[in-house]
Amino acid sequence: MWGRRSSRGSRIAAQLSQGLLGLLLAACGGSTGNDRDSGPNKTYLSVEASDADGGTLQYQWRVTGGTVENRNARETVWTMPDGPGLHFAYVRVSDGRGGYTEQQYAVATDALGVEVPARAPRAHTPPTVTDFDGAMTRLRVQLATDPEFAASGGAAAAKRTVYLPDVRVQVTHQTSGDLVFAGLSDLGGEISLPKLAAGQTYVVNCSASPSGPLAACASFTTGPVATRRNVLLAPAASQNLRLYGHVALADGSSCGTQDEFFGLQAAASVTVQLADGTALSQATRVNRFGDYALDAAVPVKAALQLKVRCEGYTATVDIPASPDPAGYVAGAPIEVSHAIANQRPRIVKMVANGADGNVRGRMVVPEPGASSNDAPGADQFLAYKGKDTKLSNCLYYRALGAAKDCDAQGNMVEPITLDDWLRQNRLGPYATTNTVAAADYINKMDLNLVRRMTASQLASDHIAFSVCNHPGPEGTTQREIDQVMDTAFDGERLVACVTMEWSTSPGVNGGRPFTKFFTFGPDGSLLPSVNLDGRGEKFLPGACVACHGGNQYNGRFPDKGTPSPNLGSGFLPFDTGNYYFSSRGDKTEAAQSEQIYRLNQLVKATEGGATTAVTQLVDGWYAGGGVTLNKAYVPPAWTAAEATTPGASMFYREVIGSSCRTCHASLGPTFNWDAIVLTPTRVAAHVCGGGPDIAINASMPNALISRDRVAERVRADATLAALMTTFLGCSTPLPDPVYPKR
Repeated sequence: MWGRRSSRGSRIAAQLSQGLLGLLLAACGGSTGNDRDSGPNKTYLSVEASDADGGTLQYQWRVTGGTVENRNARETVWTMPDGPGLHFAYVRVSDGRGGYTEQQYAVATDALGVEVPARAPRAHTPPTVTDFDGAMTRLRVQLATDPEFAASGGAAAAKRTVYLPDVRVQVTHQTSGDLVFAGLSDLGGEISLPKLAAGQTYVVNCSASPSGPLAACASFTTGPVATRRNVLLAPAASQNLRLYGHVALADGSSCGTQDEFFGLQAAASVTVQLADGTALSQATRVNRFGDYALDAAVPVKAALQLKVRCEGYTATVDIPASPDPAGYVAGAPIEVSHAIANQRPRIVKMVANGADGNVRGRMVVPEPGASSNDAPGADQFLAYKGKDTKLSNCLYYRALGAAKDCDAQGNMVEPITLDDWLRQNRLGPYATTNTVAAADYINKMDLNLVRRMTASQLASDHIAFSVCNHPGPEGTTQREIDQVMDTAFDGERLVACVTMEWSTSPGVNGGRPFTKFFTFGPDGSLLPSVNLDGRGEKFLPGACVACHGGNQYNGRFPDKGTPSPNLGSGFLPFDTGNYYFSSRGDKTEAAQSEQIYRLNQLVKATEGGATTAVTQLVDGWYAGGGVTLNKAYVPPAWTAAEATTPGASMFYREVIGSSCRTCHASLGPTFNWDAIVLTPTRVAAHVCGGGPDIAINASMPNALISRDRVAERVRADATLAALMTTFLGCSTPLPDPVYPKR
């Protein structure tokens, strides 16, 4: 199961545990003039930002609950949602020259005393699915060969995979010739195709030019589960210049941004031209990693320039002469990289004040020293499996019957509430004769949230789980654990309630039950996005698939038509070895062992077989009988490995068992680390990085908290660090070649 955001890895938990509204500090710059009113639900946000390059700063505002005036100003008004809970505001500051930065802020409304008004019940019938209930294919368009980038300071050059945005792609059925997709690759060079019938062969045709001829660039045969295919683009025969390079800001970050929550997409572009400014190529966008590649037909001995543009920034760079005596030839590619004389703005302070001038809430800032702070790409966590948009999220909810419809901007029309969902699934106040299993704990190794879990089986094909989440502790003492859990027991500082169903939908998955995801805010409103790792809001269902798996999902839920809501996802078992518990008599681990056992049996009931990874893991925990989970459990594959590799059991318990196994069991047999003894050749790129394929480098663990927990343990234990190298290939991730920021 999963929640809304983490606290370890950011300072927010410590601030929350002290009471967001309990500390009434002096006002510090939050006034917006004389436009205040006396309403308790008005919060006045202000941000102080600076720009070392003297740019004119622009501002955008978003909130997860209530409404905010999206002013292009450093101050705005946030009308808080009704009812108690913890809510988040975001400001996005840009400088007009490709520099962007974001800040998150948290405010609790528990003390405001505003009640949630009664809402009429809603129930919707899902639309009829019209696409294949099959697997999706994700294409990744890249150069046919990885070029070498020159390193600064005399270091050796290194190869780096270059992904190609804006490549025109058409996909047709090999036999019938039917067109199944036509569109462009995104800023990462990726395309998520619609679901296609399994066992069919398709041809991919590409053109790097918006008007150029298409040519075959790949083919693939669909399987039963989602797959990723590389599409290798070779230069056109008519183009004699192959140019590539890297464009970044002075601080190493990419110029521009790609932020679905704010609806922003900006990137640098490059154009080949003659010295007199005559363009010889189309403007080519730089990808989200800061790299580009383009081919152009140019005079073989001409003096050429590269025009670099990023929003209000423009520069012209001389292109070196070709090393080939014949002049510019495609067989002698040339690198032209450029550092833009600009840095991202810096946010100095963000503050919120109530109408009385008292400070409300706190900034959410990364915890100093956390290993996740050095990870390239601030939004990489929970994004490896894919990232959704506001529209794709709405269509997912519509496909489940959670929203009546979606408007053109992706806003939900008549969404259901948590109360509607609980009523339909007979949980909370609507439980009747059905048996409900319940447990309260903190998932310390995952999201560090207080989790109040309930679940029930309503029929052989209908199981429902609901978990309401509150911030966890910053420290590990029992006093801190009890404090945040008592706060949750009092119903305060609720972040979100997440619900999951294993149930049927007409015309989907052959009438068999499948896993469905919903997230509701503290006021019961259906939420389109979540911020699980303190690294930005991400839309469902991609944020769920990151851990729960999705062999029918690959990159993005379809954003057109009436797609199937079956993601091929699963439930996660309840692993008490990774939990904290209250010392309160009825909430201790021992007191709740039977309830947790029942929750795990409900998870098993969704698996549909005794041989699945999740079922075998749960059975292994309880192999000795009784209802107490065996925290020392080591699966047979790792027990056997101990004979040839001493320390295998320790590595399993301290790394796989603590940070990997529940998610990986849900991802399917290929990723089931309980049954597979790891070797560096299998996982090194994903864990260690350092190779040319920057899209996968150090992508695991895909969750911030898990990464930080592993890093903390490795730093404290030399033996464990050595075992990390033995099984994973490194003890700490390596930087990407040449350009480490992305």
